[in-house]
Amino acid sequence: MISSMTGFARETVATDFGTLSIELRSINHRYLETYFKLPDLLRAFEPALRDQAQSVLKRGKLEIMMRLEAAGATNEHLTLNETLAKNVIALHQEANAILGTTHALSPSELMRFPNMLITRTPDPDALEAITTQTFATALQSLAKNRQAEGARIQAVIEDRLNKIAALTEQAQALRPEAIVRLRDKLTARLAEFAIEVDQQRLEQELVFAIQKLDIDEEIDRLHSHVVAMTDAIARNEPIGRRLDFLTQELNREANTLGSKSQDAELTAIAVELKVLIEQIREQIQNIE
Repeated sequence: MISSMTGFARETVATDFGTLSIELRSINHRYLETYFKLPDLLRAFEPALRDQAQSVLKRGKLEIMMRLEAAGATNEHLTLNETLAKNVIALHQEANAILGTTHALSPSELMRFPNMLITRTPDPDALEAITTQTFATALQSLAKNRQAEGARIQAVIEDRLNKIAALTEQAQALRPEAIVRLRDKLTARLAEFAIEVDQQRLEQELVFAIQKLDIDEEIDRLHSHVVAMTDAIARNEPIGRRLDFLTQELNREANTLGSKSQDAELTAIAVELKVLIEQIREQIQNIE
């Protein structure tokens, strides 16, 4: 199954640490490159996250953006310094006893004491677990997105390969006709100039011309490359580089076919082959 290198995925999950949002974007690239934009609390997890990405994707430029936003009121991450609070209350009661007063210390007054509120530090292991789990889900969504795009690309490539195969068969069938037309053309040209020709010499020249027109090897190799590309597409593995190589080979044979052709119909076929091959090449640039 073909996978594109272009894709997008987003995952959002509510956690004890706040709302975790992960956004993934990938585009075509020669190798796999990962770029992270992480909040401070998640930076320590980057090496593990990079390993995760490499286990799922093989090629493409991948941008990973993560946000961790506190859910609800900000005091969800604050806790009371109980030891300090008890000491302050005890001292306040002692002061009341000394002064003979009955002033009650209100909670708001208590909160104003320095260091009375302390920030609750997230458990790093728990935070890493939820982050890697959500990232894994996002990666799977991205992979499915890339496969959906890959299916569209595969349909285009298969259509072009079928057309290339049909044109190759057409070129093979035209070769005998092209030879006859070449013989007639040569004979007519000689007759036009009223040149008396040695029939044996004419046959020799015709043989030389036919040898130049021999496209059997090109036809065989075109068939072979089409079969190889069709087989590669059916594989469940990254095939972008292999398809790129086979496309270059197809183009080489189409060029040779065109250069050998001395027949208008064969030349037209060679041109159409090159157009189809170029369309395949454009699609392959985005295959993993």
